[in-house]
Amino acid sequence: MFARSSHDPPNERIKRQYFAFLKEAKRHSEPTVDTAAKALARFEVYTKHRDFKLFHVEQA
Repeated sequence: MFARSSHDPPNERIKRQYFAFLKEAKRHSEPTVDTAAKALARFEVYTKHRDFKLFHVEQA
């Protein structure tokens, strides 16, 4: 069995797009985007870095 990397490339792309959306479209400040990034990092630890595509609303 292979050890799963803590950085899933598709997840990293999704996060980069989401953070850009928060900054550009929603006009959130850098500290607000940082807070969202920290929350997502905690979620990824909780889900053991599973692919975001496998997300179920019950996990939230």
